[in-house]
Amino acid sequence: MSATNDNAPAYPCMSYSAPSGLTKRELFAAMAMQGIASNPNAATTEGPDVVAGAAVEAADALLAELAKPREDQ
Repeated sequence: MSATNDNAPAYPCMSYSAPSGLTKRELFAAMAMQGIASNPNAATTEGPDVVAGAAVEAADALLAELAKPREDQ
């Protein structure tokens, strides 16, 4: 597993074993999917593949935005 931001653990903790659980990308995609699925129009008119794809795109966009240097620093 690489050390890039999208593969970093969402809830890191000190451990002697390898990190486990969700990556930041997986967590952000799950949260985006929850938001999309909460919209009755999107959840019923779009198939699960479309909803999942949109959630992953949103997660990737958030990670890309977070990787940019902050202008206020």
